[in-house]
Amino acid sequence: MDKVIYTIQHTQSEHHVNGKVGAWGDWNLTELGKEQARQIGLWLSKKEKELQGFKLYTSDLKRTVQTAEEIRKLLGLEDSSLIKSVLLRERNLGQANGKSREWYNEHVAPEPQLYNPDFRLFSDAESDRELWERLHKFYQELMTCQEEKIIIVSHGGALPYLHAMLIGDSFEDTQKRKLWGHSGGVSRFVLQADGVVQLSYLNNWVY
Repeated sequence: MDKVIYTIQHTQSEHHVNGKVGAWGDWNLTELGKEQARQIGLWLSKKEKELQGFKLYTSDLKRTVQTAEEIRKLLGLEDSSLIKSVLLRERNLGQANGKSREWYNEHVAPEPQLYNPDFRLFSDAESDRELWERLHKFYQELMTCQEEKIIIVSHGGALPYLHAMLIGDSFEDTQKRKLWGHSGGVSRFVLQADGVVQLSYLNNWVY
């Protein structure tokens, strides 16, 4: 059977407006962010006619859980349909998690002139390769599960890699093309039984 997969980048979070670093800093949504999440839920409820079969996967950080909860309620899904996964978290920036942007700019390591997939912005941060490997564990779970209708709520640093996996790109391919999104962006993939991947839209704004 085909798999229908929606991905959603969490909506406006406190760190978008308070001058702090997101990453693994555990920020709440702003009131605007909650309303944006409700608008996404309303939009999805009009797009999909058979919503009861959907499973909702989300990063376990507050801003993604709150985005997912608003969407779940608008879609009329049961509490049990929402599954939290640490694998879907934003990039771990180690000591910079939740710090001020000023602190970040003062302490961040300068990026090398030539791309290095194992470079870390901070000594205890995740590299690109480590982030890919973490997300790939979730992708493998996704590909082997029996669920056919899936919504995934994650972060701006994580979703580009997950999107690359869904269209069949390798880690090396991500050095050639970047699928960056934005807060509240909605994407839709159909993984057909014959192996063809249909990308209906990428990082669509619906509010």
